[in-house]
Amino acid sequence: MSHPADAIAVSSLDDLIESGPKVVRGQHHNIVVFADNSKAYAVDNRCPHMGFPLDRGTVKDGILTCHWHEARFDLDSGCTFDLWADDVLKFQTWIEDSTVYVAPTPTAKRNAAWYLKRLTQGIEQDVRLVQAKSLLAILNESQQLRPLLIATIDLACRNLNGVTEGMHRLGCVANLYPRLSQNTAYQALLYATRQIASEISGAIPHRFKEPLEGTTYPEAKLKNWLRQWVMTRHTDGAERTLLAGVATLDPPELADLTFSVASQRLYANGGHLLEACNKVFELTDHLGHDYGPKLFPLLTESLTGSRGQEESTGWHHPIEIVDPLAQVDRALPEILVNNTGEGQVAPDLLQVLLGDDPIAIIDALEQSLIDNVAPPILARAVSYAAALRLARFATSNEVTDWFNPQHTYVHSNATCNAVKRSPTPEVVRSIFQTAISVYADRFLNVPPAKLPSEKNVGTDLPDDGSELLTRLLGQLDKRANIDDAANIVSRYLGLGHPFDMLVDTLALATVREDLDFHSLQVLDAAVQQCTAWKDPARVETIMVGVVRNLAAHCPTRRAGQQTAMIAAKLQRGEPIFEEEAGIQV
Repeated sequence: MSHPADAIAVSSLDDLIESGPKVVRGQHHNIVVFADNSKAYAVDNRCPHMGFPLDRGTVKDGILTCHWHEARFDLDSGCTFDLWADDVLKFQTWIEDSTVYVAPTPTAKRNAAWYLKRLTQGIEQDVRLVQAKSLLAILNESQQLRPLLIATIDLACRNLNGVTEGMHRLGCVANLYPRLSQNTAYQALLYATRQIASEISGAIPHRFKEPLEGTTYPEAKLKNWLRQWVMTRHTDGAERTLLAGVATLDPPELADLTFSVASQRLYANGGHLLEACNKVFELTDHLGHDYGPKLFPLLTESLTGSRGQEESTGWHHPIEIVDPLAQVDRALPEILVNNTGEGQVAPDLLQVLLGDDPIAIIDALEQSLIDNVAPPILARAVSYAAALRLARFATSNEVTDWFNPQHTYVHSNATCNAVKRSPTPEVVRSIFQTAISVYADRFLNVPPAKLPSEKNVGTDLPDDGSELLTRLLGQLDKRANIDDAANIVSRYLGLGHPFDMLVDTLALATVREDLDFHSLQVLDAAVQQCTAWKDPARVETIMVGVVRNLAAHCPTRRAGQQTAMIAAKLQRGEPIFEEEAGIQV
């Protein structure tokens, strides 16, 4: 077959054999052409792993070896023998009249469908660079989140046995996605997928159960069954019952079934259980009801294996809290039947919630419901008290102490969402559990940190919003620069700059770090609460808490961000490898 008109003449075959590989410029790539056994082969001259020039590699037995990290490739197909390196682009060659020609564009046509397949492979094989390059290519072609969610969630549901950290990360990113720039979305999605890939690696695949085969299951019956299976730790029975609920109940009933059972153990799993349930509902909202049978079974092991605070000393001694909460449980059905939802939160409720008397807190919340405060409004008030624990966290505490108010705040937001979905007595009781966790965190505010608005600081900061955000990222490059970061956020919001740009910056600052999922959970919860409040003063306080928490944990090595940056440079054709003299190749 003769070469096409746009083919590039390289050299004679004899010269290629005698002198070694030649590099020519294709349409978008530098192409290296090799001779092996009197045949010509051509690939992208950049190693797909880190961009090292492959013309400096070695060819033996049809295998091209990169000399930087010893990645090996089949010269004929471009396929790698080392999955961490990724495949190299192949270019077609022709030999006519002893002259070698090469195509200016690669053989493979890499569209969004191809990159979705590669993303799946990258997650299955736990190859971060493949994940990163695939995510970049998909986002460059389309800004749609749904195909990426489906590809990742399908893998997670097939291979995992719970709502893992990676799934929490992905749920948070999905919630924040509409507010994120493309670069932040890319790094955030990689932050989630690389964790899911790590969890899938070596995991025992989930053994799915069939739902119960009946067609009609009243919610009361399913709730009674599920409560039994959870309390007796019968995982199979819990999963089949939960699947029956997914198949037969309407959304408020399914929420009541799930959240009521999750809250029957007090503040279960340190607050994580309710948030796991919340994330399953949120992911189902993003993907559609058809994903319920895949997602809800992941809750069963957490539900049946959960531990509650009634099993710990802290909620019994020195003050008995469990019995008063049980009394409230018994009273809530009658209280909520008579609750009109037209009442106002008492002016002193916040002070009580942040006080030292747990019984007074329980009584104040119960009285608020008796006074017709709507459960979603009351849940939001408690969540704001939880936000203040972060905003006023005393830096004299240990860094690990931030975990307590993190968990409380995330639980408070999950409670708000649960109550909005189904304000039944057994879901509303979660409000009381959050409030007691806020009470338990009180020692972390001794002495309470002052808010920026109380210190009259920040007047020396610039007025320009972009400059403030740039300065914020710079402050987060420094160790535990908590107060300065909080001052910038306060200044930014006080000047009325766009909220979404601040969210984008904080999301980037979070996912670029080698942190677990708690800081991202806090940001996700905060954005939801700020959206609900719409009160500038409360929004400022909430976001000050977010950035103080983040600044306490920054900076880290940022190994994940390094992978993201390498992939982006490879995708854009920018040089990565540098000679010692500083000359980029």
